[in-house]
Amino acid sequence: MKLLLFITFVFLSLSSSSQPQVIINDNCKKAYQEILSLRFEEAEQILETEKAANPNNIYVPYLENYIDFLSVFISEDETMFDRLEENKSERIDQIKKLSNTSPYRDFLLGNINLQWAVARLKFQEYFIAAFEINKAYRLLESNRKTFPDFIPNNISLGVLHIMIGLVPSKYQWLLDIIDMEGNVDQGKSELRLVLQNSMEDKAYHYLKNEVLFYLGFVELNIYPDEKELEFLLSHLENEEQDNLLLSYLTINILMRTGNNEEVLSKFEQLPELSAYFPFYYLRYLEAECQLRKLETEQAKIQYDFFLENYNGQNYIKDAYRKKAWSSLLNSDTLRYQELMTRVIENGHMYIGQDKDAEREANSEGLPNVDLIKARLLFDGGYYKQADSILHSMDTTHLSEVQTIERVYRKARIAHQTQNIQLAMSNYLKTITIGKDNPRYFAGNAALKLGEIYEADSNYQDALYYYQVCLDLDFDEYESGIHSKARAGLKRVSE
Repeated sequence: MKLLLFITFVFLSLSSSSQPQVIINDNCKKAYQEILSLRFEEAEQILETEKAANPNNIYVPYLENYIDFLSVFISEDETMFDRLEENKSERIDQIKKLSNTSPYRDFLLGNINLQWAVARLKFQEYFIAAFEINKAYRLLESNRKTFPDFIPNNISLGVLHIMIGLVPSKYQWLLDIIDMEGNVDQGKSELRLVLQNSMEDKAYHYLKNEVLFYLGFVELNIYPDEKELEFLLSHLENEEQDNLLLSYLTINILMRTGNNEEVLSKFEQLPELSAYFPFYYLRYLEAECQLRKLETEQAKIQYDFFLENYNGQNYIKDAYRKKAWSSLLNSDTLRYQELMTRVIENGHMYIGQDKDAEREANSEGLPNVDLIKARLLFDGGYYKQADSILHSMDTTHLSEVQTIERVYRKARIAHQTQNIQLAMSNYLKTITIGKDNPRYFAGNAALKLGEIYEADSNYQDALYYYQVCLDLDFDEYESGIHSKARAGLKRVSE
């Protein structure tokens, strides 16, 4: 009898261990952190160990998919995308073996669909991406209803709801047809919920870095809140020492907030990059920071490295344009023209910076050097130097668009230095003289006026200028500026 019971126990144990399951043990948590740090080789070694110990741990193929996704997303390498995308169906088949009683089944399936949808957007595969986003939404919303207390679900839903909230108004009818709902504030609240749990509950601490990354990019690209960015930076300082993805986020926040000297210091403190997945875009950012300090030779070195090694889709045209600016700032107009020819010959026009570079390459004549200097210095946070250049520049022979740009840049400097009345005056002037111009100056001026009035709790005027922004038709950065205006409109209308 005892022998029979023992055999039954062993059989049941073996049967149970052979069933697909999700085991988030120390191996998986360590691999997860290595993946988010972009140390993929280290992560893969840990996952091989985990496979040997727990061959039926379905969390392993999910983490392997995360590596594939980040590899494609960072590299923007279409050949790599085609090769790694073949792994998707096999990983989905493995995850589908999980029991329907597991909250991880639809969560992992939703995440894989969402990750590949985001990757596809890099390569303009919009139709399949839309299908995968819709599928992810269904899986994750269903999972929330079935397992309302499952905290990780809020990460993916938060990202999805933010994406839905940013869909241009002209495509809202499509969301209505497929019955997808969400907004930016809802998504941010869901992400903050996970962040809070990751700090209070050790079981979820491994999720903290991922949530910090998403929250950081939401704040940067929607409506940057200084207090929120300071909060995020305080947490990033404790997490980013050897995490290249979080270092990248920190660099982005500091660049967007005009802290160029601090960013350059951050670049010097970056760990030895050979242990990480190649992140050539960081060299482009370092070049940007050097150029914002008007260190043209150092900028050229970094742009050259980026252009020689990067196989991605974006920033190619802009890198050649910025190299051309470096030559123009050194009075080498012939080299400027040669490099602007390269702008036309290389890269794609998928993002605003590259479209702007192409526009400049196809325009007649040379750009105004003082306006370039003022723009670069402003972006680096060197407001006094930028304002001095604008104040002393010769305005006798400025074209109409150069006149608009000068007023706009004076408004931006006044805004950043808290001279709000002067900023508002120059923003209004920019709208008046630039509303019919295809450049982005009037549109962004209206957006900034909306933000000023919103910060002052004058929601009626904020609503008015957000709407002015949306009513203006311009060619440059229109999608991003209009997305921020729509988000502002929703905030002040509620």
